[in-house]
Amino acid sequence: MRWIFFALVFANLLLLAVFWQQQTLEQTPMIAEFEVSDSSRHIQLISELEQPLVAVVEQAGEGQVRAPSCYVAGPYADEIDARHLVARAEALGLDGIIKAVDIATDKPSEYWVHVPPRATRSEALRILKELQKRKIDSYIITQGELAEGVSLGLFRNKNSATGLQKKVEGFDIPVEIKIMHQSKREFWVEIAQVSQLNEKMRERIRAGDDAIDWQLAACGHSPANQLSELSR
Repeated sequence: MRWIFFALVFANLLLLAVFWQQQTLEQTPMIAEFEVSDSSRHIQLISELEQPLVAVVEQAGEGQVRAPSCYVAGPYADEIDARHLVARAEALGLDGIIKAVDIATDKPSEYWVHVPPRATRSEALRILKELQKRKIDSYIITQGELAEGVSLGLFRNKNSATGLQKKVEGFDIPVEIKIMHQSKREFWVEIAQVSQLNEKMRERIRAGDDAIDWQLAACGHSPANQLSELSR
């Protein structure tokens, strides 16, 4: 009987151990494992940087370069007078360059009779054939602001231009007249040594010629160049 008693005690202890192990597993929280990428180990705060960040806009501003300035003297109507000024500048150790610029005037020189630009090249060709069939000299304009229009010719006499205009308009074809103005040529002298050209030096080089003036301008762009560009 004694061995039966010990067997029951051992069985009870074994059941108690199994029951306690199950309770421990149920109460233990689940732990998930994650892999941390190497890139997260290199995260650094801005405050930890050794050098402060610089704005991109500020860097772009520092890279801008201003165009160099030159002194220009003029305008001269005759290139020989401009050459004389260059010679006086060279005698003082300065280098002068002569710039020739054509300036449009208000005086008309020619009258361009033309058909205004058409929407398509085929429409321009249709008008061209119509004009040629009526024995009117003409050609298609392929470049410039009047491209895809039809030119009817240049006339020095205004009456001749208006006469042709009325004739072609009688064929139900639109015609306009563009006034081509005369131009005059001016000569300017450009000197790059601005620091050496004080007022006294400029007066010596000008040599009493009150018809000209000294002006500061971007090198390669005299005041006459700027006026010419604005008139286009």
